[in-house]
Formats: sequence, C-alpha cells, structure tokens
Amino acid sequence: SANAYVVDVETTDTNPMLAQLVGIAIGVGQGEAYYVPVFSEQSPVNSNQTIGQLAFDTKTTPDTRHPSLDRNHVLAKLKPIFADTSIAKYAHNAKYDLTVLAEAGVETRGLTFDSIIAAHLIEPSSQSLGLKNLVYTKFGVEMTEIEALIGKGKNQISMDQVDVAQASRYACADADYTFRLVEHYQPQLAQQGVADLFKNVEMPLVPVLMEIERTGVLLDLDFLRAMSGDLTRRLLELEKQIQAMVGAPLNIASPQQLADALFNKLRLPTAGLPKTSTGKISTAADILDSLRGAHPIIPLILEHRELSKLKGTYVDALPALVHPRTRRVHTNYNQTGTVTGRVSSSNPNLQNIPIRTELGRQVRRAFIAPRGSKLISADYSQVELRILAHITRDPGLLDAFAHGEDIHAATAARLFNVPLDQVTSDMRRHGKTMNFGIAYGITDYGIAARTELSQTEARQLISNYFTQFAGVKAYIENTKREARERGYVQTLLGRRRYFPELQNATRNVAARNSAEREAINMPIQGSAADIIKIAMVHLHRELHTRNLNARMILQVHDELVIECPDAETKTVAPLVREIMENAYILESKLKVDVAVGQNWDEAK
Repeated sequence: SANAYVVDVETTDTNPMLAQLVGIAIGVGQGEAYYVPVFSEQSPVNSNQTIGQLAFDTKTTPDTRHPSLDRNHVLAKLKPIFADTSIAKYAHNAKYDLTVLAEAGVETRGLTFDSIIAAHLIEPSSQSLGLKNLVYTKFGVEMTEIEALIGKGKNQISMDQVDVAQASRYACADADYTFRLVEHYQPQLAQQGVADLFKNVEMPLVPVLMEIERTGVLLDLDFLRAMSGDLTRRLLELEKQIQAMVGAPLNIASPQQLADALFNKLRLPTAGLPKTSTGKISTAADILDSLRGAHPIIPLILEHRELSKLKGTYVDALPALVHPRTRRVHTNYNQTGTVTGRVSSSNPNLQNIPIRTELGRQVRRAFIAPRGSKLISADYSQVELRILAHITRDPGLLDAFAHGEDIHAATAARLFNVPLDQVTSDMRRHGKTMNFGIAYGITDYGIAARTELSQTEARQLISNYFTQFAGVKAYIENTKREARERGYVQTLLGRRRYFPELQNATRNVAARNSAEREAINMPIQGSAADIIKIAMVHLHRELHTRNLNARMILQVHDELVIECPDAETKTVAPLVREIMENAYILESKLKVDVAVGQNWDEAK
C-alpha cells in the first residue's frame, strides 16, 4: 500500500551481471522494512503462501534458520509492483540492484531517488559514499559490515549460505537506513541548487547506463589472439635489443634495475631529474621522454612499456572478461567517480584505450558489431572549447566557431598576427596548445615543456592570448574570485564543486594554484559531462519510443558508440547527431562527428 519504497537486493557477487539473487529487502518508512528470501542452500517453502506471510521484518529475531521462498513465486508476485510507475522506488546504488533484478526477469520502473547519487552531488569530493559510511557520518550509527556475515579471505562464504534470519536483519537495516538517507538528502538537493540536475539528468541516466552495461560489447577474440602473439614477439625483440645495449640481463619492468642500467651503466645525464622517495632517479614515462635524444635505448624502453601495458590491460585481459552467457564484455559505469561529473568506467575501463597510436587503434578494431549490424560513433567536436566560448562570450572564439573556422588555426592567426591562410603547422600547434591549455591553467613552464619555445617566449604567447581573447582572461579572473568568495564553482546546469582550500588562508602556494586551475576547468569539463548525459537520456528515450533496436554500447567522455542493425543505420545516424547537437543550446553551437563502421576503429 506504500506509495514509495526502498529496494535493496542481497546477492552472491558484486558484479551484477554474474550475481545470483538471494533476497530482496523492501523499506517502506523509517523503522519499517521487510526481507523476502528467494534463494538459499535450504529447500524452498510452500509456494502457495503469500509473500507477506513469509517476509521477515526488522523486529523478527527467530532462533531457527528459515527456508527461502520459491524464486519463481516471489518474482511473479513482485513484477507488477516493481513495474508500477505510480509507486516511487528508492535505492542506494540503484543501478546494481536494478540490474540484478532485471537479470532475474524483473523490470523496475519509477526509480526516483538514488541516495548515493544525491550524496555525490552534495559532496562531490567525498571518496566515501558507501551506505555504511554515510549512515555513520550522518546519523552516528555503526551498521553491521557484510564481512560479519560472510567472513573474509579463504573462509569467506557467499550470501546464499548465510542464515536467513541474519540476512534478514542485515538487509532490512540497509533498506531502513537508505530510506532515512533519502529523507536526509531530499531537502539538501534543493538547498544546494542541484535538485533539477538530480531529477532531470542524473536519475534518468541510471536506466540508460544500466542498459548500456547489460547490452555489453562484442569482441573479435581471434583478432585479439593474433594481436597478442604479434605483441609477444615484438616485446621479445625489444628486450634483446635493450639488454644488448646494457650489456647485461635486465628486468625492464623494475624501476630500480632500469635506473641502475640507465644512469650507472650507460651514464645518461641526471642533472635536474627528480628522484623517488628512496632517493633513486625516477624512470617515469615523462622523465624518460625528456631523455629521448640522450641514447637510442630510450625509445626502445618507451615502446616496450607501451606494448606491455596495452597487452596486459586490454589485449590479454579483455578475452578473460567475456561473459559466459552473453559472450560479451560488460563494463561498469560509475556516476559518482569524478568530481567534475564525468562518467567513469571500470572492470574493464573502456574509456582509456589509446586513440592516437596505431596500436591503440588496433585494439579498437577488436570491438565489433555482430553480423547484420554496424557500429555508429558520434563524437562531440571540440566541445570544451565551444563551452569555453559560450561561457566567456569571447568575440574571437565565438566568431571562429560561427564561421566554421579551424579553431586552432584561427587562434594562431590572432596570436601571430597573420592571415588565416598563412598559418603554418607550427603556428597551429601553438594555437592548439594554448586553446587546450588555457582551460587547465597552463603556465609558461607547461607550454615550454610541450613546445620548442623558451619560458620567456611561452610567457609572451600567454600574454598575446589574453590580449586577443580578453573574454577568456576575464572568465579566469572572475572564476578564481567566485571560488574564493563562494567556496564553489558550477557548471551550466548548476553542478557544483567546492574549494574550501581557496577560502582558507593556506600558505601552500602550490595547493592554492592547483585548486585555482581546477576551479577554472570545472565549469567547462563539468558542463561537457552534463551535456553528454542529457544527450544519452534523450537518445535512450527516442530509440525506445520509436521501437528501434539500436542500442548504446559505449560512452567514452565526449563520444557515444551505438550498435545498430543495418536496416536502421540511415535512421539512427542522423537521429544521434540531431539529439546530441541539440542536447544543450550554446551560442557556439554544438557539432557532432558521426561515422559508421563494422568495428570501432572504422567508425572513427
């Protein structure tokens, strides 16, 4: 009879695509929650009894183990309730619970509140958004940890082996305190100006990400197997060449051995190079990159590192992650993993595959469409620069975008005071460095490190940029002032990031400068994150409303990848572009590049 309730599932696995449903806790108010066991190692009870007769509430303290209900009986009773949009559903980390239920055949509609997302919007810098931690910090209550039920290490059991009465108390407490968190956060969302963002963007995104994850991506396993063999052979070649140059066996993966080989045996220059906490010269990638011209061994080591990482992280790892039933790879998208609002990906991270190298593009070739389908890639073009132009209202940037000019060439023309058609490739490169660097608070030192310019020349370039693009300069100064005065900055949609360190009189100049750079970047990168989320919500709705079979399968920051039947590509490709370009109206209009291919690389 409740018009809103919390749902919390107990399962056998933290991966919702592999988890078996053990029980469902339902919280209907503070201090009132019920547990329905649906799977255990015990025999099921008489399925003629109703769920209500066999649900355990928070006050139940039986001395004997209770059997579980028949799974099919439970799900048949629950399906109409979970599908009823007139009943609001709450959860903590709803995507997990709803995915488990969906995999069990129960579709949940009417999700209106996820307390982990609310907590993240209100405290975006918090790294501890788990239910137990939030309950302790907000209410001072120490909840039972899961390890108290299932143990740890080699003696750990799964939730289906836990005494049902114990599981009931644990699950009901989770549901009860989730309800309390919902009531705690609801007024705060409005007070902090993020209620609309929560209601219209973040909550509608949950089922979108859930569908992307459940759909998964198809891999060409034969291609990856062949690529692994090629990489193994090349790595062996590199190891032989490197060891021949050193004149002794060498574990290239050991920073200590590598430092000894480079700086003691080969006597490469060490002046100005940073040291590790143990006093050794660092062999980090950027340090080695600065030594490229010092010895022919350096490019070989850097190549070895790149190939090793690619092989271990993707080429060999991805096939092992193929789901036994779907035969696809299912990543996890996290809405609460970044302070800027960007969605992050893990297990595996499919947002970090290199795109600028040939080997990275080869890995993308392994992401394929099934027979009779294609992949559509839709990528926002220079979205952060367009947002910068919109926010700053800088005439130079707006004019360049309005006329469809190459923004980096147009910037270079202004910086070097030459006609657009006389901009050289070096000039354009400097323009690009400035365009992308300014939004991240780049310094003269940073520009000098990325170009052949001296710090003095880089300083002059920054001065020229701010003269030509005065709106950007004003934005930077205004943003720093607002961050100091208000303690936060926000995106176009009101997402906030807080900077208490800028309100405190810290003596740490480096920390203050870093916070100011992050404050300058937040409205830009955060707005880009908000915009693609809006596009995803709208695209998901349109695909379903039009009864199309195309489905989003990847989100990589400013790019969406859609798996689309061949018969729908002529409809879906322009639809995707239209939705993405109109997700948010900027003065410097959004532009989307769309491509179609049999694999991800072809569709770029």
